[in-house]
Amino acid sequence: MRMILTILLLFLLSVSMSGQRYYITNRYVYDMFLMNPGNAGDINSSNQISAYFQKQWFGVDLAPTTQILTYQTPLKTNLGSGTYIYNDRNGYNKKIGFQQSISVKVLLRDNMRGPITLSFGLSAYIEQALIDQSGFTGGVGGDPIINGGVESGLGFNANSGLILRVNKYELGAAFTNMLPQSNPLYENVWEPDLPVDIHLHSSYKFKIPNRDLFLEPLIYYRRNSLPNSRMDVNVKMTMPTPDPDLAFWGLLSYRRTMDMQFGKDLGVASTAGILYKSLSLGVEYQHGLTSAQKQFGSSFLLVAGFNICNGKSIARIKCNKENDPLEQIIITPPKKGIFQKIFK
Repeated sequence: MRMILTILLLFLLSVSMSGQRYYITNRYVYDMFLMNPGNAGDINSSNQISAYFQKQWFGVDLAPTTQILTYQTPLKTNLGSGTYIYNDRNGYNKKIGFQQSISVKVLLRDNMRGPITLSFGLSAYIEQALIDQSGFTGGVGGDPIINGGVESGLGFNANSGLILRVNKYELGAAFTNMLPQSNPLYENVWEPDLPVDIHLHSSYKFKIPNRDLFLEPLIYYRRNSLPNSRMDVNVKMTMPTPDPDLAFWGLLSYRRTMDMQFGKDLGVASTAGILYKSLSLGVEYQHGLTSAQKQFGSSFLLVAGFNICNGKSIARIKCNKENDPLEQIIITPPKKGIFQKIFK
């Protein structure tokens, strides 16, 4: 009986979230370009490969599992490219897709207080979705959208975003699912409309006085026309070591839905990671606070990244970016002594 309820829960969840690729955009805290294409390829002098693997609800058959592989590269001084492919399984719902993003950065002002830049980005993606209903049991045939067969469909959509950076401050907005639903799998009259998601984020980078500890508070808010909204409060941390090729990093996150009058806790998460030369590794543990998450358990996320400096076969932690005060300290922290130059 529990297995039947689990299958139904997974199926209903996948249907209700059709087209909403939150299993990708929620990874923004590790790589902003996954949510905001304005950040695509904003990694001067290097090419970056990243991979994400998430597994939820251990011990439950067909539990949600997601894999994402990304590649970013600067095209020119002010142009960047970001590409990713993904594979997601949620019960009997499977999705595989490809997205390409292009960004352009414009320098608005540069003075002693630091540069002011504005980045724009556009992305397009294509997705193949499949629902295998042949294994459904427990008398669920009364549901009008369940026919007991295998259905699939191919769809596409577009996203956009912009990011304003003022020295160590960052303010951004992104819009995902800008086009109407195009996947025939989700065009049934019983399916909800596909709304545009609005994502807002703001962050600030600073150094703890007299400590080799660098923090980046990050606030994120998402909303669409359906009763679906979320707010996250995150703190990224980076700690260099006497070895210029080694650094440690971490992350603390609090996630809350804002749909109800007083909101509701979604979960908390903590991440521990290590950077050695061009390799970045991290593990996130997410403790769910909703009733469903408490019943089925929490989730783990594995994060891996690799940098290849342009013109070099193997990258170090920094790729000649000492003069870039907007470098993301979590993904590619600078060598020893560079923090003081950037955060002076």
